[in-house]
Amino acid sequence: MEKIKIRERIKLVLLCGFVYFITDMPVQMTGILPSYAGIKNFLPFSLGLFFGIYGVTGCVISSLMVSHSLYECICIVITGLGMFYGWHVLFPSKTHIVSFKTFKDYARYIFLLALLSGLCLNRYVSFAYFIMGLFIGVPVNILFSSVFCIEPVMPSWCRYEYDCEFCLMGGAGNLEEANEAIEISAEKHGITMKRVLEIQSCLEELVIRILKAIPDANVHIMIKFGEAISARLVYAGKKYNPFMIAKEEDEIDIVSLKIIKHRALRASFSYRYGNNFVHTVI
Repeated sequence: MEKIKIRERIKLVLLCGFVYFITDMPVQMTGILPSYAGIKNFLPFSLGLFFGIYGVTGCVISSLMVSHSLYECICIVITGLGMFYGWHVLFPSKTHIVSFKTFKDYARYIFLLALLSGLCLNRYVSFAYFIMGLFIGVPVNILFSSVFCIEPVMPSWCRYEYDCEFCLMGGAGNLEEANEAIEISAEKHGITMKRVLEIQSCLEELVIRILKAIPDANVHIMIKFGEAISARLVYAGKKYNPFMIAKEEDEIDIVSLKIIKHRALRASFSYRYGNNFVHTVI
């Protein structure tokens, strides 16, 4: 998997720290609950699982700012990094993808949750971490992995493998071969033909719009199948957001965009380091 650039690392740390800060501050200010309690206790497990050292670092920084507790920081490091490395080392898998689809996924998480909570060596703290990690952490993890399709940070020795991956070259892209690759991969994962057609129509319209704006673009497409289907497109060149309607576009172009919006549950676009990044959840 491509290494995370310094700017992305800083953004992850700041974002995770901000989330921990706004969930911990009310507890510290009101004093109604003990300092170790609160909704914040699920964050090391979830942010650590998906973002590794960057999620844990953000939580630690915010904890020092709000509670000034060295013990809490130690607990964050144990639970956060323990969940991250435990998921990949104790229960290794071929792809190292973080998902919550099968009984094994839930059993793995709950086992690590109980083990790491116990390592906090205080029954009240351990109970608080376990309860929040279970009743708040599990739904959040499902949202992260299945609905938002967040691509997690992986350990350096891991390679994130997509279920289907191919490249369409500008001017010579063969959509028929791409559609065939999608159908073969989807069949292996038990995806219905109706869903396959939704994916194909959405991707076809996206690629057509991209190649019309940047004729020589090479569009790299990566698909991950699940309850929601995540499709990522990466292409170099000028900044072009396929979800925006330009003034000079005709009615046919506008219809193609409406098809994409109808198919996609969620769509996002970003431009970094000369590359366009498109993510659609179908």
